[in-house]
Amino acid sequence: MRPSSSRLSDLPGTISSVRWGVILASCAKTVVRSMSTVAVSADATMVPMGGGEGASGGAGSHSTEGGAVGGVSRTGPVSAESSRLDGSFLPLLTRSMSLRSIDKTALQHRPGTTLDLNFRGKFFAVSFISRHGESNGMPDTITSDFITENFPTLSEMTYLNNASTGIPPSRTVEAMKGYLDGRLRVEGKFEDTLRALELLREELALLLGGRRENYALTTSTSDGLNMAAHGIDYPEGSNIVICDLEFPANYIPWQNASRWYDVELRVVRSENGAATPEQFMDMIDENTRVVAVSLVQFASGYRTDVKQLARAVHDVGGILVVDIIQAAGWADFNLAQLDVDFAAAQAAKWMIGPIGAGFIYVSNRTLEVMKPRFTSWWGVENVMEFGYAERKLLKDARKFHVGSLALVAHVGLLESVRLLLEIPNRTRERTAMAVADYLRKRLSEMDIEYYDFGPKYNSAIVSCVPRDMDTLLNTLAEHNIYCSVRNGRLRVSPHFYNTTEDIDRLVAALE
Repeated sequence: MRPSSSRLSDLPGTISSVRWGVILASCAKTVVRSMSTVAVSADATMVPMGGGEGASGGAGSHSTEGGAVGGVSRTGPVSAESSRLDGSFLPLLTRSMSLRSIDKTALQHRPGTTLDLNFRGKFFAVSFISRHGESNGMPDTITSDFITENFPTLSEMTYLNNASTGIPPSRTVEAMKGYLDGRLRVEGKFEDTLRALELLREELALLLGGRRENYALTTSTSDGLNMAAHGIDYPEGSNIVICDLEFPANYIPWQNASRWYDVELRVVRSENGAATPEQFMDMIDENTRVVAVSLVQFASGYRTDVKQLARAVHDVGGILVVDIIQAAGWADFNLAQLDVDFAAAQAAKWMIGPIGAGFIYVSNRTLEVMKPRFTSWWGVENVMEFGYAERKLLKDARKFHVGSLALVAHVGLLESVRLLLEIPNRTRERTAMAVADYLRKRLSEMDIEYYDFGPKYNSAIVSCVPRDMDTLLNTLAEHNIYCSVRNGRLRVSPHFYNTTEDIDRLVAALE
């Protein structure tokens, strides 16, 4: 039986100067029943965050659907997953629990908050929640000190090219260096690295919705989308629906699947940078097996109403596959609440992580019907058993794992996700959109044409056509301003670390 939600206060013992973390426990089911029997002392075994032996990271519960805890929308009942106690004190653990490790950077003395204690099998996660339902210390505004500390190189340039590649925070780079240094010194254990990957899956669920079991790790968006394209059964007469706005990663796999499985490929023709749900619906029929679309289109910045599209796809028994690479990291959304069946992305854009680290999300319903085309030892039970035996696929999204991942890249992604989780999802979106909307305003004042889809469908990507495009990039380079040209249009893509002053510098170069 899982522990029920309870409220405890006035508990002894504190540890300060800490952030997020995970306590690995062997008897999680008994914690709340005997919570008052023993306190964790300040000399408990501590494991530093950020790579190396025993690397651990944040995790959390999935709170009542539609709610936001720590700025992250979650799903699932709180009472079945978590217990809260006053954040001024340490959680109490039972003597019957085998406490293996506690992240030193995980627990913070924060009066006026509650601790959210969350159970995920062997993982006992701790996060901080204010009494207003938001993680304490997670600001509604992002300070210049926070940006300077984590992104020092931004002071040397005007970087507005996050739809191409984001700027990794210093802590991500240091975590990757630390991991490689550990390999050089033959430090740490493979099991510790596997544990860090589990924590990454947990934190991806915190950031993007769903549960840890819905996430698997990949090398790229293309890798993930191919898993979907070749993991679906296509009955005779099936069709696949895509649109002509997609980045090659989200149309080439479907072209290939169409040829490989003799499936009709239907292509929605966009108008003025948009492919609307209504246009997709005109293509969908009772034989539609898959609809594949981007949450945000890479070139135009059009933001798809995925929830509306999901209803149409599911009405005919189809599967909705979504490329979220141009949304994950800046946009406030929850994949489970959007009713997405399968999603794929990688770390190097708005997720501010390294190239080579990707992930997929597979809904519970889709896990039951989608089968991996390729399998190997990372996707089966008992990964550390190497003798010959009949091996069973894992039941969660990890069944799509094949062989060894780019571990150093995923260690970096773990740190990047941790930083993103320090800022509420809505704050990241609000900040990026405010800067993008300011650019739209300035472009209107300069009578420069740009895509404007309206508040519901605009994104942090702004696509415009300034004068003298042939010489523009040279001008921007001279001013150390970074943007991209896509489909003959200037693409500007501010993130949460950009400001209106960055836009003013860009506009001055455009004049």
